[in-house]
Amino acid sequence: MATARFVGIDLGTSTSALAYVRPDGNPEIVPNSDGERLTPSVVYFDNFEGIKLVGSSARDGGDPDRTVHNIKRYMDDPHYVVEIDGVKWTPTEVSAMILSKLKRDCAKMIGEVHEVVITVPANFNELARKATVTAGKLAGLNVTRIVNEPTAAALYYAHSQDISGRVMVYDLGGGTLDITILEIDGDNIDILLSEGARHLGGANFDESLLEMLAEEYRKKNNAELFLDERQRRRCLALGEDAKKMLSKLQKITETIGNESDGIARIDLTRDMFEAAISRLLTRTVMLVEQALESIALTPPDIDHVVLVGGSTRIPKVRELLEKHFGKPPISCGNVDECVALGAALFAQRARRVSEVCNHSYGTLALFEDARTGEVRLGNSIVIPKNTPIPCAMSQTYMTSEDNEELIEVQITQGEDPDPRYVDIVGKISLEVPPGRPAGCEVTVTYSYDENQRVRAQIYDAASGLRKDVAIEYKGEGVLNEEDILRKSSFLKQLKIA
Repeated sequence: MATARFVGIDLGTSTSALAYVRPDGNPEIVPNSDGERLTPSVVYFDNFEGIKLVGSSARDGGDPDRTVHNIKRYMDDPHYVVEIDGVKWTPTEVSAMILSKLKRDCAKMIGEVHEVVITVPANFNELARKATVTAGKLAGLNVTRIVNEPTAAALYYAHSQDISGRVMVYDLGGGTLDITILEIDGDNIDILLSEGARHLGGANFDESLLEMLAEEYRKKNNAELFLDERQRRRCLALGEDAKKMLSKLQKITETIGNESDGIARIDLTRDMFEAAISRLLTRTVMLVEQALESIALTPPDIDHVVLVGGSTRIPKVRELLEKHFGKPPISCGNVDECVALGAALFAQRARRVSEVCNHSYGTLALFEDARTGEVRLGNSIVIPKNTPIPCAMSQTYMTSEDNEELIEVQITQGEDPDPRYVDIVGKISLEVPPGRPAGCEVTVTYSYDENQRVRAQIYDAASGLRKDVAIEYKGEGVLNEEDILRKSSFLKQLKIA
């Protein structure tokens, strides 16, 4: 059987897509077995035949207790699991089922898939990136690279619309917002900055619209629109459809209700919808301003604003961006597909792309105030956010006590100098000889690879001892190497449709 080369996958919150590069050098989406260019990122666990439905059939399964939506939002949670019929499934395993369907359907259309590039939000942390790679491994894929979604989208825009200069990618998808600023010069793409919010996207707009529908129903019927999760899910799907219609029409009428309290005809206007999501939209503009300020740019410094993600179809989004930048944003033919298409181009390596690290990494250290002599614990950054990658950077510290026999380095992720506002993502412990005075030099080195994975090293100058580790996470929602080997063979036997 033929093998599909240069394959990219957008593993999205709401929908996922797979693309490949045709022999003529242009990327193309591969439809799934249902003839859809986008596959809903939904898994349904059938309780009769043990089949795991993925895609549209899963979304329409009807039982919310057996249906998993938006699993991508939990890839960074080491403790999150889905329990169905007494079996616990991690976000990695659920994501692997979605990838397995994409892989299998692609094999039917253009050939077997082995090596892929998978995209992730620019603001995904270390755990979420590792979980994405592991999901690909469980699905039988060799994930050659993880690439940020806005970077992939920019690559597609540069290929298809031949844009150049300083570009801001505004990527508002189903679950996340990414703001990426980059420079495109011929075949070179240099990322200057990536900012974003992990839980801000179309799913939040759907919830706002659902609240509005529930309030209107309450006014008309003096009753609650939904009383259980099944009804809520049904209304949420209706609200999502209403959101899409209001992106094209100024006014629509929805008939909603339940078996207990009857139905109601509710008129919705675009103005009502925009008012309901105004707070969320304001937050996206604030993130745009924050991104520009952090690298000392102003709106006139941006040559092009390009749109990515289904939620950018909302007219108010385009209106706010045009007002902020003084020019209309650019949109490709289908904003849902450009990430997957760009990922395929990235797999082909048609252009040189220089990424940056998406978070700062550091360690907890004691700082002495030179004026007051006060000693406090702070976050000492070793690799600053938006450093070009791959990279390796070091900082040297002094031990603070006599007779220390164990040196511990807490690995932090985050930009704030206050330890309360950063994440502790790992720890290195190094045993050193006894009887040492305070003030011994200890060097901490972090390396950051192309997939934005971190390794850490501690070196004690006095003893010459060193220790090198990759950051590992623990929790019910994290698979270790033994789990991966066991689950890989298990998932191959699952009936995924």
